[in-house]
Amino acid sequence: MIFASATLAWAAIGAAFIPIILHLFLRRPRITTWGSNYLLQIALVKIQQHRRFEKWLLLALRILVIVLVGFAAAGPFAKTWTQEGQIKEHWIIIDDGAASAEIKPDGHSVLSETKQNIIKSIQTQGVNDRFAIVLASIPARTLIEPTTNKEAVIQVISKLVSKEIPSDIPTALEKSFSQKENKLNTRRVEVWSGFRRGSANLEKPLPTTLKNTDEQVTLIVAKPLQSQPTNQTLWKCTGSRSAGENEDINQRQIKVEIRREGLLEQVTKAVLFQNTKNEIVAKSEVYWNKDSIENEFDAQVQLDRGLQKGIQVTIQEDAQPFDNKIFISFDATENHKVTILGRKSIDQNIENLPASSWISRAIESASMVVQETDAETISIRPPPISDTLILTRPDLVDQAGWSWLQNFSKNGGVLIITPATECTQQNWAADIERLLQVPIRAPKETKSGQYRLSTKQPRGGPLSLLGVELDVLCEPIHISKYLPLEITDAAAQPALLLENGNPIICWSKPKNGSGIIVVLGVSPTLSWSDLPLKPLMVPLFQELIRGGRMIATEQQEIETGSVVSLGSMAAGGIFIPPPQSSAATIELDQNGQSQTHVSVPGLWTLQTKSGKTQTFAVNLSPAAASIQPQTESAVRAWFSAVKPIQFQDETETNNTQMTQSVADPAISGTLFLLGLLCALAESLLSRRGTPRVTKQPVGVIA
Repeated sequence: MIFASATLAWAAIGAAFIPIILHLFLRRPRITTWGSNYLLQIALVKIQQHRRFEKWLLLALRILVIVLVGFAAAGPFAKTWTQEGQIKEHWIIIDDGAASAEIKPDGHSVLSETKQNIIKSIQTQGVNDRFAIVLASIPARTLIEPTTNKEAVIQVISKLVSKEIPSDIPTALEKSFSQKENKLNTRRVEVWSGFRRGSANLEKPLPTTLKNTDEQVTLIVAKPLQSQPTNQTLWKCTGSRSAGENEDINQRQIKVEIRREGLLEQVTKAVLFQNTKNEIVAKSEVYWNKDSIENEFDAQVQLDRGLQKGIQVTIQEDAQPFDNKIFISFDATENHKVTILGRKSIDQNIENLPASSWISRAIESASMVVQETDAETISIRPPPISDTLILTRPDLVDQAGWSWLQNFSKNGGVLIITPATECTQQNWAADIERLLQVPIRAPKETKSGQYRLSTKQPRGGPLSLLGVELDVLCEPIHISKYLPLEITDAAAQPALLLENGNPIICWSKPKNGSGIIVVLGVSPTLSWSDLPLKPLMVPLFQELIRGGRMIATEQQEIETGSVVSLGSMAAGGIFIPPPQSSAATIELDQNGQSQTHVSVPGLWTLQTKSGKTQTFAVNLSPAAASIQPQTESAVRAWFSAVKPIQFQDETETNNTQMTQSVADPAISGTLFLLGLLCALAESLLSRRGTPRVTKQPVGVIA
């Protein structure tokens, strides 16, 4: 029991001994026996036995009067009465995602300081309180169910380390609120995080399902960190290819984008490029002007011949160590298997060369395995195993053939379609949206005139690896005939534009499929344009194949914390983590997907059922590691949509004020009233033992 004045409470307990002392040690008068009172003593024995019980009852009432009045004056807290017998449940959400790895000026990480604060908080709680631990890193999970074993909870917390995956605080809250409330217990949900920008996306509201939480839940949140440390981030690295990259297929050009945040200064930093053997294959110096926040540069790296290789790009460590490296994978000897679906022509006049011949010459220079087959026979004799199909005679494909092509693209294949130059109307184009289930359509009629490609082309899609070089390569292209393309949904995107802004190449993933379909509005023949004679011809089709394969396998989109989805070509395979990592091998289902999240960045290896291997780069999202500070008001507003919050320091202040507050008048008044009732009962009971004064008879004189 807690009192406003503990001294008065102890004084009341001490004063309660006074009646006991008087009762035990106060001298009573001695009884002198004489002959006439002998018979009275026998009659008084029974009376004294009854009076002895009344004396002890009087003693108890006198003690209660003193104690109750003293306790009322000491000021008891109502909290000790209303919460007597209740058990508190502390659901502790710990942000162990990438942002928690931030190194503070004292050399300790944010997570290590958070763990110390949590342990101190647990040690000050009640003996019967229960504690549960929920980790916020993807996938958010309950690590320890509610338990009273403080030592076990503290031991688990002390072993936690930051993980190179994003945080998911909303899901962690759902797990903390998900169970049915016990009305006899109170639940305290504590969110321990630095609330950097990488910890929580405050622009995305919390789930509405959290609004209907029980009133017994109290939400306590750690205050967001306000410091702004200097941090350098490898934001993006891509392997681009130049148009003339044919002499050495193992040489790659790396485009690096670096960003800075925090207190900026004028410095020079080193960037290292290492292969899978940890050998430095290139080194660059990045010069930062004062207050500059972005920097881009290119670097040439050389890969070993005959092996699938990858590159790790590293910068010097700073306040956030997790965003100082990034991985890029290259399939140095991967020979793409391409089948051109057309119809061979015996006319070898350059003016009349079909599109299939021009395309075959363009991609053979890239050491791709190329074969040609008649487009009309694909429904009867499907082409041999290929990962890419280029259809130059869509007018020859029947309904069964289109169904086969649709399944091919859905199962992870790359399908590239060009108009048929041998017919005046493109009857297939009017029905392509239905045939292939892509949001791309075109009329039957082509347009003729003088058209040019735009000098500002899109940066996404299968041609993205060409970078700004694509704009230069497109400038001299003239087109005399083309098929107008139209995008009917945001799922499709343009890859190449005309000068008037209309798309000339569009691409999309098929509905419920993992491959990619690319539709060209121009045929690579001299009767349609001068494209076959220009420098764009070779890199255009090589990158449509390479970039299309990368999109079909989602190679550029694998991030830590995500599930693997590699299409049908990876069906039944395994995804092997980098050597010397603590991650486990991930099994893929018949759709090439996994149920397990990728836990560590690095160069992972896909091993298919047929034994083939392919290297994939897995990276931490730079946004998930951001240590940009967020304001207290923004954090409070984010949580307020679910429940009003208290910051940790506010909770400690409230507890301190409670111990120094005045007594609850209702409790003090009740104790004082009970004391008065005991005093009244004592007075009435003691009155019975007091002898009455008898009146002397008055004599009458006659």
